[in-house]
Amino acid sequence: MEPQRLDLCYEIVWKGRWHVGSGYQSAVAHRLLRRMGGVNKEPFVPGSQLKGVLRHQCERLALALGFEAINPHAVTPEDQKALVKHFTPLTNSILIVDRLFGNRYQGECLFVTNALPVSSDVENEPIVHTRTAMDRVTGTVMEQHLFTTELVEGEVNLRGQIRGRHPAGVLTQYAGGFPYEYALLVAGILSLETLGGDKSVGLGRCKVTLDEEKLCWNGNPIKPNCALQSFQEKDWQIMVELLREEQTS
Repeated sequence: MEPQRLDLCYEIVWKGRWHVGSGYQSAVAHRLLRRMGGVNKEPFVPGSQLKGVLRHQCERLALALGFEAINPHAVTPEDQKALVKHFTPLTNSILIVDRLFGNRYQGECLFVTNALPVSSDVENEPIVHTRTAMDRVTGTVMEQHLFTTELVEGEVNLRGQIRGRHPAGVLTQYAGGFPYEYALLVAGILSLETLGGDKSVGLGRCKVTLDEEKLCWNGNPIKPNCALQSFQEKDWQIMVELLREEQTS
């Protein structure tokens, strides 16, 4: 029942072309890359975008393990009702993903920095790729739907950091010490396989790795395999819920 801290460094290793859009266009391309500080600067992945993808991945894993998960955005009336229902202090929350990332009642607990190029010298200049939109009904090319996209290709690896800062009583302690919520985060990071836009057409394939020398829990180094040790236990979801009941009683 003490405050918990997690610090890790991640690296995105791209396996092919990728695109993280800025929302802007130019005379050269309809969809420009997100760049650091200017048109000709190095492309990067914003920490906010990576955090959203990571939360979605953790939600998928949580649902697969038997937990409940809700949409953090009020897109539908059902989403709004769920948000109101779970508007509670994190120590009382039954949602493992909320306890990990934070909620609207208590605020954020997980902080993700931008994923920046490992080297400032990008050997391969971004290319402009031309595509057409297809009509899913007829299977033919749609008229006036020719557009161009900036893509990055080649070995341009990106690095960033993630920090977890959780008050006492929020996380669920595993018998070995490492919280179940942090184990879910590590599993979510290592299971990411795609990032960015146009994943449906094969872009953004990647592998996300952790720097084993910079993975620290409460200031002490911990190996990824030790962080994932709780996943070897049977009835993972039942064990977490039993521990939560003991912890909050």
